[in-house]
Amino acid sequence: MATLQKIRSKGPLLLIVIGLAMLAFILGDAWKIIRPTQGIQYVGNIAGEDITAMDFQKELEIYTDVVKFANQISDVTEEMQNSLKDEVWSTMVRNRILDKEAKALGLVVTDLEIKDAIERGEDEMLANTPFTRPDGKFDSDLLKKTLALYLELDPQTVSPEEYEYYQSLYNYWLFVEQNLKSSLLYNKYVSLVRAAIVSNPVSAKNSFNNRIMRSDVLMASLPYSIVPDADANITASDIKSVYDEHKNALFNYAENRDIVYIDYEITPSDDDRKAQLEEMNEVVSQLESEIDDYASFVRRSGSEVPYSEVARSARNLPVDVAERLDSVKVGGVFGPYYDGFEDSYNAFKLLSVVKGYDSIQFSVMQVVADDADAIAARADSIEKAVRKGADFVELASNYGQSALEQWLAADAYEPASISGDNAIYINKLNSMKKGDVAVLNLSNATIIIKVFDVKNPVDKYNTVVVKRPVQFSETTSNEAYNKLSAFLSVNTTVDDLKENAENSDFHLLYYPGFQNYSHNVAGVPKSTEALRWTFGAQEGEVSRIYEVGGANDHLLVVGVEKIHPRGNISIADATATLSLTALNNKKFDMLKGQLAGKTIDQLKSVEGIQIDTIRSVNFNNDAFVSSLYSNEATVGSSVFNLEQNELTIPMKGSNCVFVAEKISPDTYSAEYDENTENLRVRTMSSSRIMSGLLEELYYQAKVVDDRYKLF
Repeated sequence: MATLQKIRSKGPLLLIVIGLAMLAFILGDAWKIIRPTQGIQYVGNIAGEDITAMDFQKELEIYTDVVKFANQISDVTEEMQNSLKDEVWSTMVRNRILDKEAKALGLVVTDLEIKDAIERGEDEMLANTPFTRPDGKFDSDLLKKTLALYLELDPQTVSPEEYEYYQSLYNYWLFVEQNLKSSLLYNKYVSLVRAAIVSNPVSAKNSFNNRIMRSDVLMASLPYSIVPDADANITASDIKSVYDEHKNALFNYAENRDIVYIDYEITPSDDDRKAQLEEMNEVVSQLESEIDDYASFVRRSGSEVPYSEVARSARNLPVDVAERLDSVKVGGVFGPYYDGFEDSYNAFKLLSVVKGYDSIQFSVMQVVADDADAIAARADSIEKAVRKGADFVELASNYGQSALEQWLAADAYEPASISGDNAIYINKLNSMKKGDVAVLNLSNATIIIKVFDVKNPVDKYNTVVVKRPVQFSETTSNEAYNKLSAFLSVNTTVDDLKENAENSDFHLLYYPGFQNYSHNVAGVPKSTEALRWTFGAQEGEVSRIYEVGGANDHLLVVGVEKIHPRGNISIADATATLSLTALNNKKFDMLKGQLAGKTIDQLKSVEGIQIDTIRSVNFNNDAFVSSLYSNEATVGSSVFNLEQNELTIPMKGSNCVFVAEKISPDTYSAEYDENTENLRVRTMSSSRIMSGLLEELYYQAKVVDDRYKLF
């Protein structure tokens, strides 16, 4: 079992990243069980292929199991679930687009190529697996040994936990292997595209010069802000001119909507707080008496902190409790008290203070025999043998067990609520010393424990904590709902909301470009139903009230102001975006005459002028203009071909009109190598071309993402 120990010793594994860098789609919504009664069978369409909800859920379940195993966790949070759905959908989109292109081009990945890639172990994906050497490189021999162990494993000779671990590890590898094939196919496709890109001596030399040549620049600028916007007086013709110039970049790859919404948070009233404090007083009264079952008591009290039969270090107790431990004796109760940071009422009882460890190194073996008497006799024999110096691990191997040494950190178990055999087991470990051996009888097994080492003995506290965040009552909730409902009864359109919300003490928020792959509406938890409504509504419609939020503590109303379909953005929809560019164009025309035909010295008398000396300006990099607190991309290129002390004509910048004088030209110390520079040009060009190509492939695939309707 040394192989298993080696794998486990890697510690928490990183989430697998299938870094093909093909499409960065951030898609998804809250994960829910498919409801076939809705009659919807598909979650989207990719390149003409309908994606069924069943196929998507199957892929999601596989990837979820992989992530759980990779991170050694038993469950995933809602946030992680959303992320997993996004990654699964992104992978499905990527692979189907790639498969279609590869088929058309005749590109395939053979089993032999996959085997060769595994043997070489150079793919980045393999380095993120547990089958690695100490130097972090993939170890194909370790993989082979592990798979062989799994295939020969007899479930009757190992614990169910160990067998389940190997099963999960095997499924994990199958997933990696499948995605390795996709990675190799993508690399082939990229190589094919890059092979079609060539450089030439002129391009190579220009690239080299652009990078190494630099100079200081004396710059005089007039910020566009010195001209009032009203004086610029842009027209529809100005907007159209900018629109025509940028039309190809103005594109919606998926439908989006401009929405307005009211997110009304329900907060506890003064009466709610008073009532909850009275309840906490009663809790304290009960805590001060003897209680047989603290776990049940804590559950009944509504506490957010469950009781654990294992004492906890101060760092693993709530901060407000840890800060007050010195204020109470063993057996005493502290509280009730209010914690403003969490807005909660609290109380705790200190049952005992015991010694424990931050971490313990130990081994354990199970004693198995025909009956209880035989088990007791064998346990006694093994314990005596170990105390006399017998090797614990070797003894365990005689009974078909690995009994490998392992470290158990307090931070790994103290935050949890532990009871029963688990509590007996951990409490026993904390009571032992280095070198101790003990027989422990549990409800379903007899085990022998040996402690090899311990670290940092500390005080641990057996506490009963009642922590109750202040909550609003049903009366308060109803009052909030009725208030918002009354407002909506007379404000039924988006225009009504915009005109009257603020006057009625409802803050109206705006979200332009809202898309259906969002997990919720504007970040409000559990608002999936409102999301579905939003993408089924028409312009001007206003939703009903949705009770949302992590604790149903938010009331949400959504209004659809504008629907932007997939495709080229219309000039009307683009006007707001393009107005600033049109405005700056007009201001440039108004200001450039003040700079024309004048030296930098002559320009110093111009009202509003800014004079800057910018060091080491380069063709490829933006220049930071300190007086404007902004970057200007065109400064380096505007002076690049000038002679020393030569001045540019008035130039159009992002934030100003400027003239620049080239002073102190210089070059970085570098030796020109044509082959190296040609490779650099091809690499940079291929990156730009691949980015544009992949965007085009995504567009041509006409991807429809309807996951929000089901998940």
